[in-house]
Parts: sequence; structure tokens; C-alpha cells
Amino acid sequence: MKEQFQIISKPRELYDEMIKDILNAKKQIFLETYIYEDDQVGVRFREALLKKAKQGVKIKLLLDAWGSSVKKHYFEELIANGAEVKLFREIKYLIRIFSKNHERSHRKLLIIDNNIVYVGSANITYRYIDSRELVIRLIGDITNSFIKSFQRVWNNHSDHITHKKLKSIFHEEFEIINDIPSYYWRITESKYVKLIKNAKKSILIETPYFIPSTRIRKVLGKAVKRGVKVNIIIPYNSNVAVVDTLRNRYLGNLYKNGIKLFYYKPTLLHSKLMIVDDDFFLLGSSNLDYRSLLYLYEINFLGKDKRIIKSLKEYFNETIKGTIPFDYGEWRKRSSFKRILEMILYRVRHYL
Repeated sequence: MKEQFQIISKPRELYDEMIKDILNAKKQIFLETYIYEDDQVGVRFREALLKKAKQGVKIKLLLDAWGSSVKKHYFEELIANGAEVKLFREIKYLIRIFSKNHERSHRKLLIIDNNIVYVGSANITYRYIDSRELVIRLIGDITNSFIKSFQRVWNNHSDHITHKKLKSIFHEEFEIINDIPSYYWRITESKYVKLIKNAKKSILIETPYFIPSTRIRKVLGKAVKRGVKVNIIIPYNSNVAVVDTLRNRYLGNLYKNGIKLFYYKPTLLHSKLMIVDDDFFLLGSSNLDYRSLLYLYEINFLGKDKRIIKSLKEYFNETIKGTIPFDYGEWRKRSSFKRILEMILYRVRHYL
């Protein structure tokens, strides 16, 4: 049976839909997020979850200890009513801050009963309420596959989760990519590389933080030489200035290699998306930067459903309406100070 789906880009609408589904839950609610904040959005979710906990609905809440500002005591009443709350990798050893403590869970996932799942780019916070996000809401049997993904992280949240523990999950024509911090596996990056290598006509990409690895830069350049049209949308300004500075190091050469770059201006762009040849889509929590592809636990959704691809192309075309093209002439005029800063940041790019 074909899964029902909905593409959601506006956080205000997304949170309304999520809360509505939470309040209609009958059996279980699993929520996993990188950022959860004590603001009007966080309070709203906590109150909805508390209401369902009091009704006997099974609740599991998994938050990243680094990304989220709230701690367990924030959910004291929720826990008292039977909910389970875990923090992913609580930071205990400052001396290891750039080793194991640097490996965070960047996943975003909401599962309602055995029927509804949300997966994509959005966190639980009011801070980016007007950002452009990309979340897909799915209804159907595929929810059970996402439950498996959630449970694997839930059961190993304080340990080193290996590729064996968190391998990809397949459901008909879809794949749930469960990525892990690894120099060797680089699962999501490898998927990007494979899809780009096989592209014949077009590659469409949206990403908020764009620091592409050497592998990805090379395969994108080769794709253009094969006659593939490559369009990449990035924010005019993201919420991380140092990443914007570093990305400038790459943009000129990518442009010279025939890749079309666009800056999105209306608001913060936080979506993560690739569409290849109208044949494949990949969306989820991963950014096209070193930190995401090397150091973070991520969840991404890959598929070839033509209905979803059609909707995602409409989403991409709507995004591009709010962009301006990259200006190579202006890029070349950037100051010596900016060039030196780019070079310095390049040396520490794995930690940005």
C-alpha cells in the first residue's frame, strides 16, 4: 500500500500538526530531537505530552544533551506520570569534549502509535519559528520501520552505537539511513556520492551548512562534465557565521566548474534535500558539512516514490523563487582578511 504523505516547510504549521497528532495518540508517542528548548514551543509540547501520559499513553522522549537546553527535571511531572525521558550522551568529561562528547545525536523524529511518523530538519524550538524547514509526515506501515530506528538509538543512547547496531532499514522502495560518527563508514556521504555518480540529467540540493567534502566536490564536478545540471541552494546568511565564512572558500571553484549556486534570502533556510533525475530523493537531518557527515548520529529518508518526488520538486521550485544567484565577481573581490580567515577556519573545519 502506498504511504500517505505531507510535505511541511513552515514550523508554525508543523508544530500544529504534531501537537494535533500527539493529542490524538492512542498507544505510544516517541519523540527524538537535537534541540528542545524551554520556550512557548517547548512548553506546548510538554503540556500535550503530559496530557497523554495522564491518559496512559506510552511516551519515550530522547533529547541530545548538548543541543537541548532543557534537562530531565524540566519533565519532572511528565516522568511522574509514567513517561520515560533520556538524554543522549550526557557530557561528563570535559577533557573529551572533542572526541566522544563531540559525537552528538542530530536526529529529528516523531512517531505516533504505529501509524504516523515525522522525519526531517526541524527541532523543537521557537527560536527558528520562521525558518524554512523540510519535514515529511508519513502515514502507513513504514512507521514500524522508523520505530525500529528509534528503538536502536534509545537502547544504546549512552554507548558507542556501531554500524551493526544502527544499520539502514529498508521498507519496500524506501531506505531509512541511520548514520553514525565514523571516518570509515560515512554512510550518508556515501549515499550522496553514489546518487551523484549515477545522475544523468539533474541534481537539486538544499542545505543550510555547506562545507562539502573532497569526495562530494569531485563527483559534483564530474557530474557537470557529463552534462548533468547541478543547482544548489544555500542560505544567504545561516545562523552560524563561521560556517558561512568557511563555505566561501569553496564557492568560486564550484561555480567555475559549472555548478549553479543560489542564496536564499527571505528567512533562515534549514532544509536538507537532494533530488536526482526525478528518480530519487534524500531528505532528513544531515547537512552537507564535515561535522554532520563525520561526527553526528543522523537519520535520513531515501526513496524513489514519484508522488513524493513531484511534491519535493514543487518545494524546491518554491524555494528557488526566494533566491539570488551567486555572484562570482563579488566573490573574487572579497578582502584579504576574509581569505585569511577562510584559510584558518579550513584547518579546523571538522569541528565547526
